[in-house]
Amino acid sequence: MHLHPYNGYKKTAEWYMDNLGLELMRPVHEYQDQLRIPSGQTIFLIKTPEPTTLNYMQIGGTEQCALTLEVNDFHGLYSRMKNNGTNVSDIEDNGGCGLNFYAYDPDGNKLDIWGGWPPQE
Repeated sequence: MHLHPYNGYKKTAEWYMDNLGLELMRPVHEYQDQLRIPSGQTIFLIKTPEPTTLNYMQIGGTEQCALTLEVNDFHGLYSRMKNNGTNVSDIEDNGGCGLNFYAYDPDGNKLDIWGGWPPQE
């Protein structure tokens, strides 16, 4: 993930901790933050001189994101994020692929929040 100096590290790192339960592994410093996802993976927030995101455009013109996070309490997280004023999309039902929604961090990085595979019938 990239973050730009306009939002500052503390605001973005706190957003990931408050909304997604990530743990700050290294203190906020001049050029990056390191956050641990509960499953053990790590997200680095890297400071850039100009605003930038990891978002990109698909050939069909749809904005895509580089990160999908599977969460356990899908509906609870959606409600919390929406109530906290996070920019979130509507929940999408993708049939056999499950439910997802998109959320934007304070620096504009788009995240795909996925509820996991639906139960087999």
